[in-house]
Amino acid sequence: MRKVIHLNLRVDPTQYISQIREVPGYDYIHLVREPKYMVNLSLFNEKIYYLNEIFSPKEFVKKNKISLLHAHHGQLGILLLPFKEKTKLPLVTSIRGRDATLANQPVGYLEHMKMLFEEGECFFPVCQYLAARIKDWGCPSKKIRVLYGGVDLNQFQYRTPPNNGSQNILSIGRLVEKKGHHILMKAFQKIKNKFPNATLTIIGGGELEEYIKSLATQLNLGDSFQLLNHLPKDKVREQLVKADLFCAASLEASNGDLEGIPNTLKEAMATGVPVISTYHAGIPELIKNNKEGVLVQENNVDELADALEYMLTNRALWETYTAAARQKVEQDFDLNKQLLQQAKYYDKLIGGKR
Repeated sequence: MRKVIHLNLRVDPTQYISQIREVPGYDYIHLVREPKYMVNLSLFNEKIYYLNEIFSPKEFVKKNKISLLHAHHGQLGILLLPFKEKTKLPLVTSIRGRDATLANQPVGYLEHMKMLFEEGECFFPVCQYLAARIKDWGCPSKKIRVLYGGVDLNQFQYRTPPNNGSQNILSIGRLVEKKGHHILMKAFQKIKNKFPNATLTIIGGGELEEYIKSLATQLNLGDSFQLLNHLPKDKVREQLVKADLFCAASLEASNGDLEGIPNTLKEAMATGVPVISTYHAGIPELIKNNKEGVLVQENNVDELADALEYMLTNRALWETYTAAARQKVEQDFDLNKQLLQQAKYYDKLIGGKR
């Protein structure tokens, strides 16, 4: 079995564990920069190594019989260029969102990315939108292979939308500007009087936590709003199953940061929760307006409020949306299919049979 070195930002369940550890026909070494990035100790095993402790890349590669390098972020691809130069191994780089922008990037980032486009063998943007972004930056089309992030459909069982009269709106995502939680809260406040039993729950933690709490007070959302922080994955799934609507109000942040396609949207669609989102980045590749869900312009409180009101008023349409949404996820975003596709890309790059 061939073996791939994967370098990612940190070791935690959100960091593409399946694309590192479950690629069919490929063994792995899970590389992180240094021990402080080993965030979740439950994922620790004998295949984890630290980049800052590998003093001879050539010897390491020979000893572990490595066939390929895979960086799971543009900046990490840049970091692996010296490793590639010393080992002569092919390098694949996943492009996931912010790394296709200049948002909060170090000095010289674009120049280094252009070097990576020249020297790296293949690039896996997570949507067509990001593929177009890196192509505009100078990445050759022949090196680009879109690889969507997949959903484990065994963990997200479809259920038809409940018709019990509840109006629970859910959003999941880090508390950062590009997630658009503040826009959702303002939109919810606009429809709150028409739907006095409606609730809004946001699950996530991050740098805007105090702002979100303050905004909830300012908007007088009261008991209709709750912010849940640091929930384990099984508890998040429980909240998803209880939700009546899921909303991802994604937008381009003021510093240029953006999404690829939020996994939370795919998970909601797989579960059978009707979705509302925005025409942002790769989201229209997942949702066609009025087919798999409802899309509005990003950063637009009034349009989002109208979409919330429309969905809450037209509950009879929900099952049509959710059936199409589940079908879309099964067709294009099934984790097993995407991992097989990843293995095929590896095969083509390395050549020969596994």
